[in-house]
Amino acid sequence: MTGDGMERIGATTVRRLTIVHVLATWFMVGMIWTIHLVHYPLFSKVGPDTYVDFQAAHVDRIGALLLVPWLTEGLTLLALIWLAFAGGRQDLRLSVAVGAVAMAVVVVISGVWSAPAHGDLADGFDAAVHDRLMTANLVRAIAWTVRGACAAWIVALVWPRDSVLPRPAR
Repeated sequence: MTGDGMERIGATTVRRLTIVHVLATWFMVGMIWTIHLVHYPLFSKVGPDTYVDFQAAHVDRIGALLLVPWLTEGLTLLALIWLAFAGGRQDLRLSVAVGAVAMAVVVVISGVWSAPAHGDLADGFDAAVHDRLMTANLVRAIAWTVRGACAAWIVALVWPRDSVLPRPAR
């Protein structure tokens, strides 16, 4: 082993962890931008007779869709935090820390602005609430995009090209 924390966790396990992390994170990045650019703008197009049912279905379906990938992203982030700060992988500290701060932004915006906005929209469409939801979600989408960049950065750090591809014969 190399003395960089890999004695406790094998390189293959770390690589698998980072791949699962990057896949879950980029799923969430794609989902949040789809919601922001496609789904949320359509809220204003739903008629008042069907809006309440539409909003309830949106919350239920999106919640079910994001549960596993967001949980996976969070759990793998916690494992990477441990690896970077207690597991001896100092090379990961900056990328993991930036990603963790971006995740904190996502969680705060989700809990403080997005979820309450959906609650306010449960009784019917309100343009002012929808505007607040769109603004908060833009910040959340940007934070998730930072998460995606950090996840890719982490993969680049733990999966060096020469450890994946065979070296050419000389």
